[in-house]
Amino acid sequence: MKSRKLIAFFVVLSMLAAVIAACGTTDNTTAPTTEAPEQTTAAPELTEGANTNNGRPYNLTPVKWDNRDDKYLTGINATVLPLTEDEVVIDYWTSFDSTIMQGLDESEVFQEMERRTGVKINFVYPPAGQEADNFNLRINSNELPHIFRTPPAYAGGYQKGVIDGVYLELTDYYDAGMMPNYQWQRENNEEIYRDTIDDEGRLYFFAMLDIVPSHPWSGLWVRADWLEELGLEHPTTIDDWDVMLREMRDAYGIAPLALNLDLWFGVAVNYMFAGSYEAGWEFLNVDGEARYGPIEDGYLSFLTKMNEWYEDGLIDPDFATRDFASYEANIANGNVGAAGIAYGSLGQLLRTGALEAPDYSLKPVLQPKSYDGQVIRLRQNNSTVRADREFITTRAVEDGIDEIVVRWKDYWYSQDGGDLCSYGPEDVSYIWDDQGEFEWIHPRLFDDEELDFWTVYPLFKLHNWGYLRNSQAYENVDEVFECIELWATQDASWLMPDNISHTTEEARELTNIMVDINTYRDEMTPKFIMGQEPLSNFDAFVTTIRGMNIDRAIEIKTDALERYYQR
Repeated sequence: MKSRKLIAFFVVLSMLAAVIAACGTTDNTTAPTTEAPEQTTAAPELTEGANTNNGRPYNLTPVKWDNRDDKYLTGINATVLPLTEDEVVIDYWTSFDSTIMQGLDESEVFQEMERRTGVKINFVYPPAGQEADNFNLRINSNELPHIFRTPPAYAGGYQKGVIDGVYLELTDYYDAGMMPNYQWQRENNEEIYRDTIDDEGRLYFFAMLDIVPSHPWSGLWVRADWLEELGLEHPTTIDDWDVMLREMRDAYGIAPLALNLDLWFGVAVNYMFAGSYEAGWEFLNVDGEARYGPIEDGYLSFLTKMNEWYEDGLIDPDFATRDFASYEANIANGNVGAAGIAYGSLGQLLRTGALEAPDYSLKPVLQPKSYDGQVIRLRQNNSTVRADREFITTRAVEDGIDEIVVRWKDYWYSQDGGDLCSYGPEDVSYIWDDQGEFEWIHPRLFDDEELDFWTVYPLFKLHNWGYLRNSQAYENVDEVFECIELWATQDASWLMPDNISHTTEEARELTNIMVDINTYRDEMTPKFIMGQEPLSNFDAFVTTIRGMNIDRAIEIKTDALERYYQR
């Protein structure tokens, strides 16, 4: 609890900085360049109903509604509940794969959401693993849901989705005052304002707004119990890693490094070792200029070191074929001494690992330096406006419920709606203790000691959806707070912003170029590492990618960066 209070203290400071803004009026067709727009004084003409917002006050300016959770109060409650007295059903398309429940209708959040808003939800699930095919099939057959949740990339960009009559542009609804909660967040936070529009100031989606800075969630970990047994310090340089991995190999008879390339805990996300050589899996943003990481000189240095480690038996020989489940299982069963891991997996890994080794311990480490005086500029990072986003479709207009759907989604960005999504229903999933701290009480957290919080939480709270998220509303082991603070000490200035946008023509051209380039990268990278392709052919690899028109793709990305910084 002490570590959570320490994090909460820094959370308070971050929030105070985010919500300080003056009052005034903003023209949303022209984005600001350096300062956040001022809060509008215009308010939708709504009448406060009885017991609105689940007992919280209906208000258009932030106020303390009690003295219990003031530190997380960063928004307003501008939604009168229920939203409708008529029967309204929203078809909600979302991927779903769970070992803990049969469907999202079992979620305490959505059951309570229906009770509060009066809007019923019909979840539409694409077959697991076939999300892209199902998405395209629905578009081509015009069998649209009312909402797509974080769908595959639309061919030509989401602006093209509007042109094609699939997605709704939300700008008019926003200007008409139908999104007051979303509007308050945008107009009181420069990053949220800039990252929820395109370069012309238009709104297309509801994004997840991470109001509590969550910092990195994926990075490098080592078996701390093995380091202690071997008398080694935590590694900080590539040379340290070289010594550590060889010692682990010799002592335990394993290939100790679980390398991953393109899953969300590997090179593509946390830059494991590629960042040590100032390269990356995708586009980089070097002082406002786009670069493609795999053709940088550092990528050859990265491949050379990985090839050396692979040939010397330091890298899992099956790294190239492991899926998510196999990767995690290999870490937990004692065959791995170092890996890239997202902290959401940590609790279950520690539980499972302890079954094999009672002293099993994982500790976070920084991206190692490859030369003296190096400043690491690449690591996993989070923007306030996350890539999780939801698009309302034109079917909502056809069915005459578009305004209700917009207001319903906007409720998710009120303080009341955001807390429902972040914590679940009070007295069902959590309670507040006498110190003003939340305490999880959902019975499934205590029914099975082998299941950790991150396995059970979908029953009573949300994670990656479009809502006002408090990223501290989780149960984490102490190592998670440790990794958040540690990884965030390194620089992330070379990361490409999550929310740059491209014109329809740029998006189409970029997609056509990058499909073949990324396929070629995916094919050649493991071959270089495993020695199936000699490193002497790296120049030919770069020449081939340049022949695929990567320079034009870099130009498109650089233009998009320039427009992004001018919003």
